[in-house]
Amino acid sequence: MTTYHQEGQMQLPRADAIRSRLIDTFSLIEHLQGLSQAVPRHTIRELLDPSRQKKLMLGDQHQLVRFSIKPQRVGQISHAQRLLSKLHVRCSQRPPLSLWAGWVLECPLFKNFIIFLIFLNTIVLMVEIELLESTNTKLWPLKLTLEVATLFILFIFFLEILLKWLSNFSLFWKSGWNVFDFVVTMLVRIEILRVPLVG
Repeated sequence: MTTYHQEGQMQLPRADAIRSRLIDTFSLIEHLQGLSQAVPRHTIRELLDPSRQKKLMLGDQHQLVRFSIKPQRVGQISHAQRLLSKLHVRCSQRPPLSLWAGWVLECPLFKNFIIFLIFLNTIVLMVEIELLESTNTKLWPLKLTLEVATLFILFIFFLEILLKWLSNFSLFWKSGWNVFDFVVTMLVRIEILRVPLVG
């Protein structure tokens, strides 16, 4: 079915439908642009005041929120930021341990320190293996120093695992890398307890 217009132009029904849709869309855009420039009717103090809040909610619910058409996202939301958001919603005075643990684990300084300890631990273990068979009594202070360094590094690795547990215990066990890290740390601990220190 075709329709004819005044100047003898023929217009198809589909083109008429598209034209109608475009007019509706532009009308909606003009309406939304007018809303984005509108001034909110209520202040934040009125919204936070419990006595006025109930009155506002009963009176004019649609004027309480002003929406932005273009949402802005700075970057990817981290796990610690998500926990921090939950914290602000709850209005807690002190952050929970899980949030603190997440902050520590995501801190670049802590991550770099753990990487440094992994390399240091590799070097310490290589030197310990070389000195293991030595019976020279002059090397005993070095052996003792290496044993203390190994125990310190192991303590820091246990601390890292504990922080990961505090941050999110269930996610810890879902990561293959974390499980591997846990098993290696436990095997090193068992090995250290099995081998006597010096002598």
